[in-house]
Amino acid sequence: MILQEEFKKSGYKDILVGDTASEYEIDLEDIFELNHKPEELLSIFISEQRDELFFLLDGDLEEIDSLCDCWDDRIRVFTIINEKSKALHKLKYNIVQLIVYSEDTPDKSREGNLLISRKIIIKGDMADKEQIVIDDDEVIELPFHMIPVDAFAPDEEQMKQLSQLLPENEDLLELLEKKRKKVNRKEKEGVLDKSFEVQDYEKIKEWLER
Repeated sequence: MILQEEFKKSGYKDILVGDTASEYEIDLEDIFELNHKPEELLSIFISEQRDELFFLLDGDLEEIDSLCDCWDDRIRVFTIINEKSKALHKLKYNIVQLIVYSEDTPDKSREGNLLISRKIIIKGDMADKEQIVIDDDEVIELPFHMIPVDAFAPDEEQMKQLSQLLPENEDLLELLEKKRKKVNRKEKEGVLDKSFEVQDYEKIKEWLER
């Protein structure tokens, strides 16, 4: 799936596009010089509720620790400058560095550093940086991603296989249920009786040998 499309489907807008930043009362000059946009900065997505800000960064251009430190510094300055801004009030504690890499898996230990901003590091196909392709097992890292309901649907084939394991003999089913209740009752009395009659053993043996 396309990473940028996932943001759009969830109501996020890229404030680097057009006049979107000013519509959300954010001055991009507080983040970088407008004539020198950092090469690693691909997008800045803001949520529809204006309470989350995602900095989409190219993790292939710089070592992860350096990249995180650099953007933590930029984000720190941004929050200090806009400390009294109403626009920042809901965003301040929900700023995320979303770092995408395409080569070897980097050290992800920085994901545990939440001091200035949260970090999420995922793998993606960066051949087209405006249409980053990510796998299903990566997209679930996005906190706003909704897992489709059908993902929780029971596996019909597995259900069929499980049903085939159950005994077809109704007498055996009644026997198991009867003995379960009897054992439970005797356990309460401090006695555990798991014995079966000979004919009962034969029914169970026949079922297990099927």
